[in-house]
This record gives sequence, C-alpha cells and structure tokens, in this order.
Amino acid sequence: GASKTVLTDKQVQKYVKELGYSPSELEFLFNRFRYLCKSGDGELSRQDVAANTHLAGNKYVSRLYNVLPKNGHGCVTFDSFVRKAAVFRAEKPLDSKLDFIFDLFDYNMDDTLDPKELKEMIQLAKPDLPEAETDELVSSTIKDILSKSSNPRKDGAVRRGDFIEYGRQLPGIDKLLSLNLVQYLS
Repeated sequence: GASKTVLTDKQVQKYVKELGYSPSELEFLFNRFRYLCKSGDGELSRQDVAANTHLAGNKYVSRLYNVLPKNGHGCVTFDSFVRKAAVFRAEKPLDSKLDFIFDLFDYNMDDTLDPKELKEMIQLAKPDLPEAETDELVSSTIKDILSKSSNPRKDGAVRRGDFIEYGRQLPGIDKLLSLNLVQYLS
C-alpha cells in the first residue's frame, strides 16, 4: 500500500503499470486521498468522511464509501481507492463501470434492483421530484430495462446482467462513466 505521506517511485511504477495512470494522475489522487484522511494513518474512515463539510451530507459519497473495499479496520486504503477509481478510466471496459454502478444501486446487496432501491437512488438524484412522478419514473425504468433484456423474468426484478445489458444500449454512457483526471491537473 501507499506510504502515509508520499508515494514511492516503486509504488508509482506499480500503479502506472497495473492501472494505467500517469504519475501526475497518481499524485493527484494520492494528495486528494491523503487530504481526506484526517487521522494521518493513510486510511479513510467513515469518521473522516463525516468530518469533511463538503462530503458529510452527500448521500452519494456515503453510498460510495459503503461499496468501496475496506481493510481489517473497516477503512478504505489508498490501494483500494485507486484501484476502484481505475474502473472509470476511459480505456476500461464499460461492463466494469456498469457493474460498479449496479453495486451503488443494490443497497441490500442481493444482486437485484428492486423498486425501493431504484426509488432511493432517483430521490438522491432528483430530491424535488414529486412522489407520484418518482414512482412513475421507477416503474417506467424497470419496464424499460426488462423490455430490453435478452433474458426477461416474470418477477419484475432487475438483475445485474439486465442492468449491464441495458446500460450498454444507452447513448454516450461510456463517456459519461469515464473519469478524465487530466482536467484537474492543470
């Protein structure tokens, strides 16, 4: 894993080779990660996220934290953070990006998206949407996903494969889900 205060040349070379980052992208990610880790131990805890005024009330951030791999202390390490972020690099497969997005939606981690989970995510994205419109959006989204599935099921549940298959058909989705760090490096 990364040192608490600096990335070594060996670590940079490892991440460049394994994940495709440039050294400047790694330095950017490491500095952002280190900034968030208030305890100075190089581990991002739930308390660190809660203590950051820009992140504390953001339910997306909370959900993202929940799905990131944790170490034995229940914290996110730089290694797990940078590896998960690498999924969203432009050259990475769309299916990997969609798989991660599915995990963000799948609150109960049962490999299906039910109407309640979709509703919670829509309410995060559009908190001012009236309840009736939210319910209609949930219903129409589920119907749309299942109608485009090559393996539709009668129970109305959206499985991981259905979600990924549907996501592949959305125009511009790969670009939308690709992280371009270069814009932050100037």
